[in-house]
Amino acid sequence: MNNAKKNLYTLLLLLTCFVASPFIFHQIWKNAKEAKRTQDVPPPVVQQVPGQTPIQDEGVAPDANGAAVPEGNAPAQPVEGTTTAPGEAAQEATEPVDAVAYSYVSADVSYFDDALFIGDSRTVGLRDYGKLKNSDYFCDVGLSSATIDDANIDGQSFEEAIDAKQYGKIYVMLGINEVGNDFEFTVTKFRAVIEKLKVHQPNAIIYIQGNLHVSAHAETNLINNEAINYLNSRFAQLADYKKVFYIDVNPLFDDEYGYFNAGYTDDGVHPFAEYYQQWCDWLCTQTVPTSAGTETTEAAQ
Repeated sequence: MNNAKKNLYTLLLLLTCFVASPFIFHQIWKNAKEAKRTQDVPPPVVQQVPGQTPIQDEGVAPDANGAAVPEGNAPAQPVEGTTTAPGEAAQEATEPVDAVAYSYVSADVSYFDDALFIGDSRTVGLRDYGKLKNSDYFCDVGLSSATIDDANIDGQSFEEAIDAKQYGKIYVMLGINEVGNDFEFTVTKFRAVIEKLKVHQPNAIIYIQGNLHVSAHAETNLINNEAINYLNSRFAQLADYKKVFYIDVNPLFDDEYGYFNAGYTDDGVHPFAEYYQQWCDWLCTQTVPTSAGTETTEAAQ
């Protein structure tokens, strides 16, 4: 009887293996195929402006536009020969940028008589609702450092706009439309914009404005304050505090948690009209004497 039971169990086991084996082998084949496909995917290629070397971190660790949230691809910050998982680099930047201390001075609105503002929809708001009507503006919804050379705004290209007259100050805020893209590509493009401004306007003081944060309800896996802080920290590295200065208006608009104050915005990205006035007042307190840019240029000649 015992032998009969053993034979029965053995038979049942063999039948089970026979029935299940096709499914098991199919899953093994599927997993092997998927693994090979993953291995065959090449690492992302960092695009760059011809003739320029992409900016690297240089050992500096990051500190902690319309109504739609800008578009982009998953954040990634490659470092020479490696790839970074989406969002991994951004997670390191949990605090706003701690820029180099500089003693800015206050000035009245006339300081901006020879100023040019360059930027995306937030700069459009600054133009339309701010009090600096004496300045020039090259701005448009969705403008980015990657698209600025192809932009045509009010019948002017970027180069035509910066050659229109001699400017004493140039303010640049770009990046919110690119914060979800490859960081190295974005920083390289942004640096190209700054370098072009130096060539076309050698006597101008250049202000890099840090990108505004977004409100908590506007954050996504692509557009978030960790990524914005990281990108701002990379832009801040371009400032020499002789001719190029980095300024950050975020403390004016942030809540206690470092988010764009939800009471100042409807979409979580753009300030209400009245707060552009406060932004302008703040800009008047963050000025560099006009002689700074000229002295730096003369010293370099």
